[in-house]
Amino acid sequence: MINLTIPYGGFLVCQTKTVSGSLPDSLIDKLKADSSAQTVHLAETGLILAAWAQFSGQGLWQEKLGVVAYDLDLTNLVELCNLVDLSLEVDQGELLFALYQKFGRDFSDKLRGAFAFALWDIESDELIVLTDCYGIRPVVYTRKQGIFAAASRIHQLKLVGISKEINPEAIYHYLFFQAICSPISIYKEVQKLEPGKRLLVKNGQVHEDQWYDLHYHPVSGKDEADWCQTIYHEVKQAVGKFVPEQELHKTGCFLSGGTDSSSVVGFYNEQAEDPVRTFSIGFADPQYNELGFAKLAVERFATEQHEYLVTPDDVFELINYLPQIYDEPLGNASVVAAFYCAKMAKEQGVEVMLGGDGGDEIFGGNERYVTNLIFKRYADQPDFFRKGLFEPLLQLLPSFGLFHKAKRYVRRANISNPRRFYSYNLLAEMDNSEIFQPEFLAQVDTDCFFQRAQHLYDQAAPADETDRLLYLDMKFTITDNDLRKVTQMVEAAGVQVRYPLLDKDLVDFTCTIPPDLKVKPGKNRYIFKETMRGFLPDEIIDKTKHGMGLPIAKWLKEDPALNALLESSLFSGTPEIIRFIKPEYLQKIRQSFLTDESSYYG
Repeated sequence: MINLTIPYGGFLVCQTKTVSGSLPDSLIDKLKADSSAQTVHLAETGLILAAWAQFSGQGLWQEKLGVVAYDLDLTNLVELCNLVDLSLEVDQGELLFALYQKFGRDFSDKLRGAFAFALWDIESDELIVLTDCYGIRPVVYTRKQGIFAAASRIHQLKLVGISKEINPEAIYHYLFFQAICSPISIYKEVQKLEPGKRLLVKNGQVHEDQWYDLHYHPVSGKDEADWCQTIYHEVKQAVGKFVPEQELHKTGCFLSGGTDSSSVVGFYNEQAEDPVRTFSIGFADPQYNELGFAKLAVERFATEQHEYLVTPDDVFELINYLPQIYDEPLGNASVVAAFYCAKMAKEQGVEVMLGGDGGDEIFGGNERYVTNLIFKRYADQPDFFRKGLFEPLLQLLPSFGLFHKAKRYVRRANISNPRRFYSYNLLAEMDNSEIFQPEFLAQVDTDCFFQRAQHLYDQAAPADETDRLLYLDMKFTITDNDLRKVTQMVEAAGVQVRYPLLDKDLVDFTCTIPPDLKVKPGKNRYIFKETMRGFLPDEIIDKTKHGMGLPIAKWLKEDPALNALLESSLFSGTPEIIRFIKPEYLQKIRQSFLTDESSYYG
């Protein structure tokens, strides 16, 4: 039996919208019966706050002027304590309240690291609920039947008694993006608070505002050498902030062998007295195994390396726990690698892991950004050439071989962003009526994902197109996919995780880098790679990006247990998914899966 913990740390706050209203008796009874919950019940104001402490930085604080329930991993505690003349031993809830009293609502701009909290100010009769800049510490909330409630996790919010009616658009998001994008959740009654946002609750009214956002303002007049020097300093400084000041021997690093994780390891190594403890996952299949690149970083920085080969049995053992670990569907297979890497670290006495997530999205590391430049090159040609000459001529040519590729290229180039950015997606390319049940299509706007993407893309204006795509990925890929993936699995292994490349000061700095230095034709993360040359091995800098992908398609075909699970879950009897997808289309997917060598079946 696998040894894991269903993540439970965080907080819950619930308030009636009227003075005469009352909190659900069932909620009060459940919290009283839960010995792991700290609880404050202010009956006269119709307010209850609770906290569960799985890790340090999670808890509940109360005094006569206010109450704070919090979920924190702050990286600038010394600086914050000095601002309000408090000792480092202070309860972190008291620290937040002291900062709030001194600086007002906007004190959150002084916080660094990961944080979410609910703060009740008795004098102003106001409740503030807030999540950090990138949603590392999530917040979900509901407004129903005269009650407002917010929590760190959906399963905590369920204590209030929310309806479990599924949101059809969330299903579409999941099938389109393999994650459900904020602000919606899997349940109609539950919303996710978007990164950098807060809720202000007063007199029964709930107001949402944006306390932080990314703003791209490239700086001109610096040459590449200057940028490389500054980037090196900023990244090194960010990593230094995220290394816990005590018990360094209990800190480890994810090491995939990619540029981001290797950079974090390298900069941590410069500041550590003892060898850095690094942890890597591999696979028996050499096509997926990147341990060779990880070993290059190990040799360069003389780390204490630990490795584990993930097997199909590991996947089968973990997979049934995933619905308990995650409050809503997440379709990222690398959750498996994240868990077993963190589990290995836990067994070695590690309590905090440093990850390289965020580097692609702040420095331009995804190949899609390079691909977009290829499309943009054609889209920027004069209309008389594209529409009057080239495209009419192309239509006269047969649709096979290079001509077929040329037609596909022109089709995608003529789509404006952000739709072009996601136009590779199966649901974007196909007639959705061939895939989905009519009853499902009647309930959902199949443009829902693009509408959300368009809203964010417009919000990033007037930034350059490349920066606007980075902005999209910071909101979707980072907040709603990668951070959910890694954080939940690492916590399930009993470890905390920090993301140095998502340091607010570093991210804000990268917004000043000209986009044509981040991404050039044929070159992703150009200036970052130039910065790291000589610091990292060239083989790591020049490698093709892979990440923590699993040979999942191969295992689903060849491993008897996983194959049987696939068949019973999707293709046999009356699986749950046929509420949404036509059985004939499922069989079409099954046939493709069995007959070709594709490694991914979104």
